[in-house]
Amino acid sequence: MSSFDLERLMNKWLNAEEFYVVGKRIERADTLDKALGKAKFIEDYYTNDMLFIKQVTSRYPHARIASIDESEAKKVRGFVANFTARNIPGENQVGYSLPDQPLLAERKVRYVGEPVSLVVARDFEAAIEAANQIKISYEPLPHILDPLEAKSRVDVLIHEEAGSNIAFRTKARKGDVEKGFSESHVVIENVYRTSQQDHVYLETEAAIAIPGLEGKLTILSPSQHPHLTQRIVSRVLGLPASSIRVVVPYLGGGFGGKDDEGPLISAKAALVAYLTGRPAFIEYSREESFAIHPKREATVIRYKSGADTDGRLKAIEVEIVHDTGAYANRGPFILWRATMHASGPYFVPNAKVDGYCIYTNKVYQGSFRGFGNPSVQFAAESQMDLLAEKLGMDPLDIRLKNILTPGSTTITGQVLDTSVGVKEALESVASKAGWRDKWKTYSTYNGRFRKGIGIGVAWHGISTSRGVPDWSAGTVKIEPDGSVSVLVGIVEIGQGSPTSSHRQIVAEVLGAPLDMVHVYFGTTDAPDTGATHASRGTGVGAIGVYVASIELRERLNSFAAKLLNTEPEDVVIHDGIVSSRRDPSKSIGWKEFIKKAYNSGVNTTASGYFFLPKGKFDDEAGQGFAYISYSYMVVISEVEVDTETGIIKVLRVYPAISAGKIINPIQVEGQIEGGFVQGMGLALMEELKFNEKGEIMNRDLTDYVIPTSLDAPEIEKPIFIEDRFKYGPLGAKGVGEMALIPAPASIANAVSHAIGKRVTELALTPEKVLKLLEKG
Repeated sequence: MSSFDLERLMNKWLNAEEFYVVGKRIERADTLDKALGKAKFIEDYYTNDMLFIKQVTSRYPHARIASIDESEAKKVRGFVANFTARNIPGENQVGYSLPDQPLLAERKVRYVGEPVSLVVARDFEAAIEAANQIKISYEPLPHILDPLEAKSRVDVLIHEEAGSNIAFRTKARKGDVEKGFSESHVVIENVYRTSQQDHVYLETEAAIAIPGLEGKLTILSPSQHPHLTQRIVSRVLGLPASSIRVVVPYLGGGFGGKDDEGPLISAKAALVAYLTGRPAFIEYSREESFAIHPKREATVIRYKSGADTDGRLKAIEVEIVHDTGAYANRGPFILWRATMHASGPYFVPNAKVDGYCIYTNKVYQGSFRGFGNPSVQFAAESQMDLLAEKLGMDPLDIRLKNILTPGSTTITGQVLDTSVGVKEALESVASKAGWRDKWKTYSTYNGRFRKGIGIGVAWHGISTSRGVPDWSAGTVKIEPDGSVSVLVGIVEIGQGSPTSSHRQIVAEVLGAPLDMVHVYFGTTDAPDTGATHASRGTGVGAIGVYVASIELRERLNSFAAKLLNTEPEDVVIHDGIVSSRRDPSKSIGWKEFIKKAYNSGVNTTASGYFFLPKGKFDDEAGQGFAYISYSYMVVISEVEVDTETGIIKVLRVYPAISAGKIINPIQVEGQIEGGFVQGMGLALMEELKFNEKGEIMNRDLTDYVIPTSLDAPEIEKPIFIEDRFKYGPLGAKGVGEMALIPAPASIANAVSHAIGKRVTELALTPEKVLKLLEKG
């Protein structure tokens, strides 16, 4: 199929008005198995013949490794081996964006909790005992924990080869900011801070590696991208990627954390299995998971905004500092996204944005739902409320005056030609929430319990950024009995895309009965569909199977036309019935139709591939193409603040999302509810505490507090604005991250409205609320 024909057919499906399965509230295929406990997770595959791995980690934030003594560990019954960086047969390098990170520390350690060696034993107890007997001698080095201090110092370097503690810089430029501020009637400047957040997925990281024939390895991995895991393991072991098979079973949550740590824990299991020739199992305890895996970045954001007398934005000047920790990991990509989204979803004629990833001697930052965006949207949305206050405007009105619309230009100079439904979303949800009356009424509350209402509006680029290649691939095969096998690399981490939306898209396009469509996901046996991250599980990840289904449908239409003695354009295939639109009496059932297709030599297998077209970005100019499409989210939150205890209750939430065609409304509602509550944790309670060595002090669920069902507010049914994306399957865009991104901003604005004090730091714990109130 030519690219011209494919684009024509995609446009045909993009403009479809009637659907028999897409857009319906359909249960996921795995619902019953998960409810009954039949679904298997990694630990369920552990058997007693597997070697157990226990990590030995650094107790110093910054030190040279002088020696490693394993003599006492060897005396432990059941001890097998202790593997260090010296035992790695390939490359001891697992850095994502920069080549700065070893799998196992080599020569020196850079944070408390950094893995130094892997103790291997025949059982769990022996592994723990032996690990405790490994004696590592260190030569301590000066360490730095504050990113602002680290940014300016060169006498203490976390990575000497870098020459400074600045791991990466970003910038965006548009217009003339000095001119813009000179034209502003009001100028607001503030510093905003957010803290690290842990993913706290229900299932901690675990992996199993099983050696096979011909030097091959099979890995059961907790990865969000099986093909990336394959590549990293290949690099570490020095083996061809084709000798490594990765299978990702059901995962108990990911939120980005297993996108980073999944390949690394898999490489550790693979290293042991390769060196010993035996199956190996590794699993992090909750405390190890807290100490080792990457976190959401802590930020310091200096934000200056100017607006004219009508409330139209004239200029912004922003400096974003991310505490990237000991290694860059995906920090440069996270910072880049924060930089390009710094304006919020508003038209700004003049902008200057600078970003810095700063090395410190703390656990490093990484992928987390929202990927650098929640903190900068918190800052941008706070500024919008402050500008409105100075101008005597309703916060809703100043947003409507500046909101992006089709044809708007972003701060990178990218023109948003289509699929920009945020204004409609904002207007609709404000009306539903009764914004104008509540904003005025709550302003009059005094007494101990005070109510407030706040808006958070956000945008989020879908897929990878700028010109970074992104694609989708998948295979669809109709079996002789009419059942449909779908093979994709997207994984199931709780979001449900392969077990709901992928099935619905394939069933819709083919016309097959939904219960006959089965998706096999999360394996390197499938084409590389890309990662299950960046809200791309359906909006990008399903394009491959969408394209494959379109190609198959064209073949089926041609064959059906011959059977029914009509034209391909007249063929209707709907819920397992093949018929003529002009003469419905001409029809045949799906199973019989497929049987005839097989007997007539029709190819019933298709592989779909789609490479997303992207533009270029000029890093020096800070201008150019940023993202292929954007989803938009509006959240209005109502809160109650107890002014005597500082306790905040989020009472009610009104969400609206413009994310293209909604494939499965009930799944999107689940993502919005879960995303908001996770964002509420970032806003109100989740805050990692470090001691003077950079060691995490609250690394368990007693001291690290997350929201529970008792904290969850009433979340109204979301408003859907279906601003279809021309390349998305049936016009779909990304959903998974969206509700989290504006949630902290919405809550912070509501609290500020309630207490009459501006919130500039998250998490907003009761202690911080009381300090704000004490300022008078």
